[in-house]
Amino acid sequence: MTVEAPMPMSYFDLGGQGLIGLFQRLPIACMLVHAENYKVLAINEAFRRLFGWSDQQVVGHPSAELSLWVTLNQWEMLCGAMSCQGRLDQSELELRCSDDSLRSCLIYAEPVEINGEACRLLMVHDISDRVASEKALKRSENKFAALFRGAPDPCMLFEKRTAKIADVNRSFTEVFGYEPTEVVGKTAPELGFWRFPEKREAVIAKLMREGRLRNEPIDFFARDGRVLHCEVSSNFVMVGEERCTLSTLKDVSERKRIEARIKHQAYHDALTGLPNRLLLSDRMRQHLALGERHNLTCALLFFDLDHFKRINDSLGHTCGDAVLHEVGRRLRAHVRKADTVARLGGDEFVVLLAGLSGNAEQVAEQVRRTAMQLLDAVASPVCIEGHSLQLGCSVGVALAGEHGDTAEELLKHADTALYGVKASGRNSIAFFEPQMQVAVSQRLLLESELRRALEEQEFRLFYQPQLDTRARQIIGAEALLRWQHPQKGLVGPGVFMHVLEESGMILQTGQWVLQEAVRFVAHLLDRGCVSADTFSISINISPRQFRQRDFVAQVAAAVHGQSIPPQCLKLEITEGIVIDNVDDTVDKMHELRVMGVRFAIDDFGTGYSSLSYLKRLPVDLLKIDQSFIRDCAGEGSDAEIVRAIISMARSLKLDLIAEGVETAEQFAFLQQEDCHVYQGYYFSPAVAPEAFCAFLGPLAASERLALP
Repeated sequence: MTVEAPMPMSYFDLGGQGLIGLFQRLPIACMLVHAENYKVLAINEAFRRLFGWSDQQVVGHPSAELSLWVTLNQWEMLCGAMSCQGRLDQSELELRCSDDSLRSCLIYAEPVEINGEACRLLMVHDISDRVASEKALKRSENKFAALFRGAPDPCMLFEKRTAKIADVNRSFTEVFGYEPTEVVGKTAPELGFWRFPEKREAVIAKLMREGRLRNEPIDFFARDGRVLHCEVSSNFVMVGEERCTLSTLKDVSERKRIEARIKHQAYHDALTGLPNRLLLSDRMRQHLALGERHNLTCALLFFDLDHFKRINDSLGHTCGDAVLHEVGRRLRAHVRKADTVARLGGDEFVVLLAGLSGNAEQVAEQVRRTAMQLLDAVASPVCIEGHSLQLGCSVGVALAGEHGDTAEELLKHADTALYGVKASGRNSIAFFEPQMQVAVSQRLLLESELRRALEEQEFRLFYQPQLDTRARQIIGAEALLRWQHPQKGLVGPGVFMHVLEESGMILQTGQWVLQEAVRFVAHLLDRGCVSADTFSISINISPRQFRQRDFVAQVAAAVHGQSIPPQCLKLEITEGIVIDNVDDTVDKMHELRVMGVRFAIDDFGTGYSSLSYLKRLPVDLLKIDQSFIRDCAGEGSDAEIVRAIISMARSLKLDLIAEGVETAEQFAFLQQEDCHVYQGYYFSPAVAPEAFCAFLGPLAASERLALP
């Protein structure tokens, strides 16, 4: 390239407006320097725009002195290259702008001749944007690499084209057990990585179709054969020039185990591990639906252990739990895999017999035989914690179709049938019958009426006198509950007491009895009818009432509320209360005895009658149960039992009262055996408060009562 310049070299002019215009219009930044002294001869407009330097700051100055260079070494390097080669192909470096900012540039130098003088044309390409992009890309790659390596979840990088593993991170090695050298360059099928390889094709198709995966559930094998439940998220990424697939494998095995455990707990009984009511109902609905499609039926067997509470009471809940475990095991061992054994709670088990075929009579007979086998299995002797136990069981049966078409109906009717077995003697089997529902409905009606009776204050207390024939006076009374029914009149406790107990209403009723009896004692004391030194009112305490945590406080509040002497209150408890929890019983009795309240053991001889607990209890009085009094006048075993109780009470220095005395023969026998305190129809039935007050008038008790 030759450019003629008419001006002398001391003040260089490219010569002619056309050539000047060409140099100035070049889009690339250019600088013309002398080949020998490297003085700057000219710069173009693109140079001025790019670097901001003016002609005065550059033209005519030695190149080495320009502020354009970040360091002198830059220029020396360029000069060396141009001196050796006469030109400069390409050199990348940073150049300084007039505002002190730096630009990344590529510099080329070509030799030119101007009016016979050797020159160099330096051409500068601005590559700042490209360099910035490369740096950003490098930073991004470094950042990606750091994130990939340090990610807390296992990560895999696949070559998209070959599906080979390009890299794995540290967490992958820790979780799956594979070293990078063992997997890089291989495909997942080559490693046998997938637990269900047949699903891989569909997952890859989904990735290609949607361009990503989000928390896709996939099971993999670890290096040691463990199954890992993972949620896989995948995206396509560029790594350098290679298009890759980045997959993150979140190990959710522990979460799955926790979820499975929670689900199991939601559908299974915590004690026995058997299905609970929720799972049973679900399986019943499934079998009922299958039965409709395949002409099959099913049956529900409702089991209830007879007198299971006695095991808990006498041997403890740990032993009771072991019994329930054994019953569940026996039931499972005697049914088919298609059947279901469930525990609904307490000592209630249900067996669902599924897939039954045949006509109604055949199905009923098949169910009856199975029920008998299960009943025999449960009734076989069992040894628990060294105790040999013989279990009884009652079974209620409901047949699908005949006794109900829904899970709810079958459960209801099997329970109703079970109620019928219990009412007729237990340890047997009964199929549901429509009339059974009548008995259940009557029970529900009675419970509803009792709730209303509590609200409407229809209960009354009657008092049966207790007499000491030696002192010839009434020394106390037992408060007995009656129900003043608006239509039926006065109803005795035998009709409704068991319902109060089973429904829990006994707690509210018992508290009312306590308060009403104490109020009546206060009334008698205020009128001067009785003496606090010789008279007391006895009230019966139910086991549920006695087990309340605040029972002692309830009694104390009743006594203090009416300001009666505590010795005027006598609490009658049964042996069942004592044996249920001896330590709790003793603690509560001692607290009340310290207050002055006295205790009697009611129905003595009908329960456990263990001297070991009797010696521990702060008891004042034993009541001989009327079942022994009834035939005590004869020479049978009842007479001997009564004599033994009287002798034991005398040895333990306990007061004694015989209840249920109804005949002169019974009275004479008790007199002869040195028992002199009585309660019974021979002297007086339980009477209303007004009638009882009449007995306690100013006349002697012998004139008020028919004492012999």
